[in-house]
This record gives sequence, structure tokens and C-alpha cells, in this order.
Amino acid sequence: MTRKIVLLSLAPALALGLWACGGSTAKSPAEKSPAPNPAAQAALPAGLFLEAAPEQAVDVGKLKESAKEHDEVVVRGRIGGDHHPFVEGSAVMFLVDPELKSCGETGEEDHCQTPWDFCCEPKEKRTANMLTVQLVDESGKPLKTGLKGQHGLKELSTVIVKGKVGPRPDPKILVVNATGLYVEPGK
Repeated sequence: MTRKIVLLSLAPALALGLWACGGSTAKSPAEKSPAPNPAAQAALPAGLFLEAAPEQAVDVGKLKESAKEHDEVVVRGRIGGDHHPFVEGSAVMFLVDPELKSCGETGEEDHCQTPWDFCCEPKEKRTANMLTVQLVDESGKPLKTGLKGQHGLKELSTVIVKGKVGPRPDPKILVVNATGLYVEPGK
């Protein structure tokens, strides 16, 4: 009985903590994706993962200010900016500028189950310092394979991406079609 009372008294605090970072990461049955079919997944291009870091990498925020469609770029950032920075079943991920602080780096991680969403930073700052990285096929569509776990890719990994800037219909949007990825060694 005492255990029930303690659990019930903690429920509002837990709900508030989840709300503070944008909500629960749990998906309803209607939102759950079907399990990926390994036979339907595309292979990643040979040589995609680079052995050495490309030189002259620019941080996400600086690149976003100046990049033009079709520019060849080298950009450095950390995987994050969303509860789910990897698009399941698709070779797409989000990068944020390395200067942004995750909730874990601001000392506020106790209330946040997903510090890689950078919810402790103002939305305008996240938007100005975030971009999308994708690997595309010959027709320009993202490859049908996940990136999470490939060569150590995970939330908050620092990555240097070589690629070409995709269409920029709006200055707030930056998509880099990757041709090379270098995953910096973990801390």
C-alpha cells in the first residue's frame, strides 16, 4: 500500500518532466513503425565511412548562414535536435551545431530522458543551428536503410559530413546529401 502511494505521488512529477522536454518518447500503437525488412533495406555505399577526418570542416550554424544549393561542403555537427534524430528505415539523420549544449551538459539532465533533443536551448537557436543529412540513391530519394548504429553512429556522436547541398526552398532549411561520413572517436 505504501509503495502505491509513493508511486502515485511521483506520477505528476514524472509527467511534468516529460512535458518539459516535449513529451514522452513512447509511441501509440497507431504510430509504431513496422519492423524493418532486412531484405528490403538498401546497402550503404562502399567507402561512405571515412578513415580520416576531412579538412576545413565548418560547424552547422556557420554553414547554414552561407550554403547555397549544389555547394560541395564539409560540415561538423552532433547527431541530435529531435527526440528521434535518426529516421527509422531511412538513411536520414539530424545534426546540430557542436556549440549547442544538450540538457546533460547544462546540468539539467535529471528532467530529460532525451538530452540529444537539445530542448534546453531556445527553439529559434536550435532551428538556426540544425540541418538534415541524407544518403540518396540515383533518383535523389533517401536510401531505405537506417543509419543508427552504423560505425558507432548514435545520439550526440560528433560527425564530419562531406556532401552536396540539396534544394534550399527556405533559409531555415538545409539538407546535405552526404558522400562521406567521419565519426569522431567518443570521449
